[in-house]
Amino acid sequence: LFNPTSVAVAGAAPGKAGQLFLDSILASGFRGNVYAINPKGAEVSGVRAYTSIGEVPGPVDYLVCCIPAPAVPQLIKDCAAKGVKAISIFTAGFSESGLETGRQLEAEVSRLARATGVRIIGPNCLGVYCPRAALCFATDFPSEPGRVALIGQSGGNTSYLIRAAAHRGVRFSKAISYGNACDVNECDLLEYLAQDSETEVVAAYIEGVRDGRRFYRAIRELSKVKPVLVLKGGYTSVGGEIAASHTGALAGSANVWGSLLEQAGAVQAYSLEEMVDLLVTFALMPHPKGRRAGVFGGGGGASVLATDELARAGFAIPALPLKLREEIAGLFGTTAGMILRNPIDLSMVGYGQGFYNIVKRLLTFDDGDWLDFALVHAGFGQAAWFSASAFEREIELFRDFITRIYGEAEKPLALVLQFLITSWDWQKALDVQRGCSEAGMPVYHSMAGAANAIDKFLRYHERRQAATSQG
Repeated sequence: LFNPTSVAVAGAAPGKAGQLFLDSILASGFRGNVYAINPKGAEVSGVRAYTSIGEVPGPVDYLVCCIPAPAVPQLIKDCAAKGVKAISIFTAGFSESGLETGRQLEAEVSRLARATGVRIIGPNCLGVYCPRAALCFATDFPSEPGRVALIGQSGGNTSYLIRAAAHRGVRFSKAISYGNACDVNECDLLEYLAQDSETEVVAAYIEGVRDGRRFYRAIRELSKVKPVLVLKGGYTSVGGEIAASHTGALAGSANVWGSLLEQAGAVQAYSLEEMVDLLVTFALMPHPKGRRAGVFGGGGGASVLATDELARAGFAIPALPLKLREEIAGLFGTTAGMILRNPIDLSMVGYGQGFYNIVKRLLTFDDGDWLDFALVHAGFGQAAWFSASAFEREIELFRDFITRIYGEAEKPLALVLQFLITSWDWQKALDVQRGCSEAGMPVYHSMAGAANAIDKFLRYHERRQAATSQG
């Protein structure tokens, strides 16, 4: 499933979904044979199209199905005769439709999977993304592999999480959009990932399960060896109804789900944005040894709110040691325009050499171990008095200095980068994010998001340590 040597796309036709899958596989640089299947033959995206799977000259390990739902059962039979090992069914119109014909079709697909031994992903899914195998269902996903695995019942949410996390430096070992789960389901995938040496962190978007006991066991055993991040869709009664019409999922009550996930040891997210923050934290953040936080940058009001968010999440905001305050004041000979306390307001210093000198000293001060991790708080889009050219110089300095500081830091360091999408400088702010992410630095878009994610990260490690000490 994750390392096919040959791939076929059934329903590959110009301008249709099948061509998009074919183009994605070709763009990813897949090293094996790639076949297109179209009853009309001809050529699609430069690939010869065969009229049926039986006409394909070589073996096929993995097939993407983009043909109409009523034709899917016969395709599965043909694939079984060909020796195809796995099929992902993009086609919709099965149990999620709410129609009896759709439910019967899905039941037949499940029966054929059991009878033939062909593993079925879906229907109503996007299938497999595996960078090491150069297998992809989108043309813009990163080609570099990472250590995070993602399973998702929704193709759209799976794609969003891959893209959003990738823009902030996260890379994936594999991702699977599995849709209605008529054969391969979340339990199969979680049990596999517990043994997968390529994966260190597992994330899941789930709308419902068919076997709650098995799911609980899978999460519990997986969480003993790897962090498991779970975003449950359909928590509310109305959301559950939508989930049923989306993937045919049995959603269950919020209380049952919350208790199950907590007892199994999962880290819960409650939105896509929170899941991205958690992915960034668990994939990139070194483990702080405690809860003492330093906040550098921002302005006076931002410092007040940062203190509130961190304190609310259970972090300590230690005072700057007297000797350290004296050293920082000595760097400039004055403290005018600066608040020498934690959070330390550096808004009047700018992002040049002075910024670098202060932040580096705050992180390397060794006369007393005063903090466990630090957040650099930078806001763009508010400084309207900057000219465009001056702002560009300032932001380039910041990008260069913050990545340099990160490379030299002896304590965990992350960036809280806030900017207005409606401001003229937001593209420059994204350049900063890109530079920091390429350096491996965790980047957050709000202090609340950073505080929440790092708190859950520490709580996870505290639970693991307690479980280990108890034997």
